[in-house]
Amino acid sequence: MTTTAKPKTGRYGADDIDVLEGLEPVRVRPGMYIGSTTSRGLHHLVWEIVDNAVDEALAGSCTLIRVDLDEDGAVTVTDNGRGIPVAKHSKTGESALDLVFTRLHAGGKFGGAGYKVSGGLHGVGASVTNALSDWLEATVRRDGYEWSVRYARGVPVRPVTRGRKLKAKEPTGTTVRWNFDRSIFDADAAYSRSTIEQRLREKSYLVRGLRFELQVPGKPLQVFESAHGIADFVRELNAERDAVHPTVIFFSSDDTPATAAADIPVEVALQWTQSADEHIFSYANVVPTTDGGTHVTGLRRAVTRAISAFAIEQGKLKKDKNESFEGRDIFEGLTSAVTVKIRDPQFEGQTKGRLHNPDAQTAVATYVYAALSVWLADKRNAKEAKAILERCLLAREIRLAKGKISKKLRNEATSIFTDTNLPGKLADCLETLPVEGRELFIVEGDSAAGSGKAARDAAFQAILPIRGKILNVVGAGSRNGRAFEHAEIEGILTALGGRKDVIGRTVVATLEPQMRRYGKVVILTDADVDGAHICTLLLTMFHELMPALIDEGRILIAKPPLYRINLDSRGERYVYAYTDAERAEAMRAHKRSGDDVMRFKGLGEMNPDDLRRTTMDPATRVLQRVEVDDAAEAAETILMLMGSHPDARRSWLEDVGLTIESA
Repeated sequence: MTTTAKPKTGRYGADDIDVLEGLEPVRVRPGMYIGSTTSRGLHHLVWEIVDNAVDEALAGSCTLIRVDLDEDGAVTVTDNGRGIPVAKHSKTGESALDLVFTRLHAGGKFGGAGYKVSGGLHGVGASVTNALSDWLEATVRRDGYEWSVRYARGVPVRPVTRGRKLKAKEPTGTTVRWNFDRSIFDADAAYSRSTIEQRLREKSYLVRGLRFELQVPGKPLQVFESAHGIADFVRELNAERDAVHPTVIFFSSDDTPATAAADIPVEVALQWTQSADEHIFSYANVVPTTDGGTHVTGLRRAVTRAISAFAIEQGKLKKDKNESFEGRDIFEGLTSAVTVKIRDPQFEGQTKGRLHNPDAQTAVATYVYAALSVWLADKRNAKEAKAILERCLLAREIRLAKGKISKKLRNEATSIFTDTNLPGKLADCLETLPVEGRELFIVEGDSAAGSGKAARDAAFQAILPIRGKILNVVGAGSRNGRAFEHAEIEGILTALGGRKDVIGRTVVATLEPQMRRYGKVVILTDADVDGAHICTLLLTMFHELMPALIDEGRILIAKPPLYRINLDSRGERYVYAYTDAERAEAMRAHKRSGDDVMRFKGLGEMNPDDLRRTTMDPATRVLQRVEVDDAAEAAETILMLMGSHPDARRSWLEDVGLTIESA
């Protein structure tokens, strides 16, 4: 038998290997450096420059960072740090200022004497902002003079030039001004004032005493500065929660250097609440470590050891009877923040989502255990220490009782699909498919439920209508149990396979993975302002009361269209539009008139075929998965939108309100 080689389809030789020089790799593959070319990626241009200024503050050389947003999209970041060096580099012969803005992986954070600790370790920040800008100007005040340089799409168009002489006592520092390259970013990419405001506020908590200023055209100057750092952060997060003790417990090894372990500065803030969930926010060198790491492990060990020892000392746990806490007993309801400053941080990848340094675990565990043990034993804290201990003991009691209840339920239940206690208004799936293949649609009102039932595939899709707007579990300041006393929330919990039980005087809710009845939960509301509000209330409920469903990617939002544009007289050909802009574009593109446009006033008035195609049929529907990239940002956003303080919410509405279309 003979074989014949397949003919080559194209030439591939040495000259086919492209060599990208300078900043070309950033412009060719921007997503590798900033994540995306959407508005989210656009903000990274700001973060990179701001973070460089924050590193100056960590070095003890900067007390003020100012961000100015212009109407034309230009951004200016100014700091009063040491100023980027401008002298010629001994190895390259180029100005250090040019190297910072034109060379990837060029900076003072690779082990030199410039920075002991830093969040920006890869040296790509300033150069990436430069590469993705239509133009960028940098002005440096140092060495007695003002120096400047200008670039166009990353290429120098004016060399580093010495300007005027600085006045006596004039502060040093760096000013970077740029306008992003619109040929790189999506057409609708734009800066969000509220997003930048939120980031600057978070940074102010992480660097005590560092002043941030934000200036937006037509608005008063905003100032963010925190005297108590992450203690203020935890206090703000718990403002709408029922705190067990009024004091936010705060420890800083900078304040008590003799107790610092392994020469790694540690700060920790703790406050317990009546919430059923834990919230731990962690940072290394002012960088959010959204996936935790060794410093979080150290925190867990320290707090668990200290509380357990205190419980035994107080006679609340009997060591001879092997009574003990589990970690979840201690951390239930705890809002905490931990931050470390470490000379050589080992992060997981460019995203820096997880810290790996073993010495960070030792430092946090040693310092926090010692500090918390002293705090608990201090007679001045006796009342609050007792309240914390009682909170942890209650969590332990509930865990043990729920274990017995769950075991009884598992022994008695023949199938999670034949539960007679399910809400009467639930239109369940007709087939007992595996849980991962089952979907629950939460819809607003009986009318929408009727349309949903007609449009669904009853084999694997269930419909649960809710009446009106559910309880705002943040704004109401509700404890977990009290929230589940609300009929609509209890109905959602029960439909999902959860249970509400009364243990002593406490109402608790259980939603164990093995008892869940659906693999996906889809929020389906009208495409108007009221629908958006109901959707936000539901998302708040899941975030506060059932966060595991969000963490596992099980919560989705359906996107019903606002319009259907018929492309022929019989309506056999059509397209959907989700905004007024899309409707206008479709009418222009297909040359249709207003008579060809159908406005959907609500889900209840949608034709079942339209509802099926756009929101329910897996082959054609549009769903948005709810994901949390930054836990701290998500928590602050929920508090801003649903809390009782209107100022931040008003600022956000002024920022994005014009993009929200009403019915």
